[in-house]
Amino acid sequence: MWIENREVLVNGKLEKRYCFVERYKSTLTGKYRKVSVTYGKKTPQVVKAATQELERKINKALAEESEFVQTATLSQVSTAFLEQYQKRVQPSTYKNGALFIKKFVDDFGHDTIISNISQRSLNRYFNDMLYNNERDLTNGTVRAIKNKVSVLFDFAVTYGYLKDNNIKKVKIEWKNENARKRNQIENKYLTQDEYRKIIDDCLINGADHYADVFKLQYLTGMRFGEASGLRVQDVIKENGKTYLDINHSLVFLSSPSRYYLSDSTKTFAGMRKIILSPEATKIVERHMRNKDLDALLFAYNPSAPHFADQKPLNINNANTMLKRIIERQKIDKDVTTHYFRHTHVSVLADMDVPLRVIKDRIGHADTNITEKIYMHVTKKARQDFEAKIAQIDNFL
Repeated sequence: MWIENREVLVNGKLEKRYCFVERYKSTLTGKYRKVSVTYGKKTPQVVKAATQELERKINKALAEESEFVQTATLSQVSTAFLEQYQKRVQPSTYKNGALFIKKFVDDFGHDTIISNISQRSLNRYFNDMLYNNERDLTNGTVRAIKNKVSVLFDFAVTYGYLKDNNIKKVKIEWKNENARKRNQIENKYLTQDEYRKIIDDCLINGADHYADVFKLQYLTGMRFGEASGLRVQDVIKENGKTYLDINHSLVFLSSPSRYYLSDSTKTFAGMRKIILSPEATKIVERHMRNKDLDALLFAYNPSAPHFADQKPLNINNANTMLKRIIERQKIDKDVTTHYFRHTHVSVLADMDVPLRVIKDRIGHADTNITEKIYMHVTKKARQDFEAKIAQIDNFL
């Protein structure tokens, strides 16, 4: 306890008061809070009385916190968690995580006391996601939701809302998805014919800027945000070759709608320098002309020379346009901008480029799907070879 001297105005006169202050550690936040009481004197008797009153205030505050912890609702805990989560992850990661958390809270009920959620109800919830005909989600989607909810429950344990994380005890009867996975890999990238149809459709419908950014994705394996965020100064010329310094990404946010260039790529592994093919170099050089160093290569108004005047390409608009294109072109795949990245992997695999080199070129974050596409393409190449080898007898 300490004493702070203060002066207060009483009947037009300044009088001295003594503020007795004590601090305590909150069981909710782990941070220190203060309580205080003010007297007109600081005699031994007053000091004793102040000490007792401060102790009562602290005990009352801690009791209220304890009661709150025991009755904390999903809505209260998730709000506190998301506020902290948003500060430590990339915007795109937060967006997906918040979506899963809010869905979980909606399903269980905002006013549900988090400590009352049983392991049994959690088991039923996640298994229902897999086998309920109305949901029928994939193993991957359910696993992603479960992981995010588990992070929420870890937060609840850390701050005393829960004693244990029951999510970690959940046992899920996963689906047998072998057949679906085989088909899924083939549907994760484009054939040359499908790629050409999409580019031609863009050009025919006056979306040249999208045609060029999709081409560059196809030729480099970049994410859309990395490609749409490229600036003139990110193009490097060395020894007659052209490289891209990929060190940030264009990020769009909503509520309110805004965008900015991030300080880094989506993942640390995404920070990289890649060489361009002659065709990719032509695309880049064409979009560099008459622009400031900090201007974007791609924009809805391609001739704008200054960043402040440019209208950046929005990934949501790009994906909406792709959806219309695949309907027009009758392409039976749920194509998004990420498909050009996957297609780049398939092309390099077909060229016998080593897997580790491909991973370095595209940034390691997509390791799982990258490896699956690589193995699928190389396996298909071996099967084609085995089917053709018998024809060698015709040359005897």
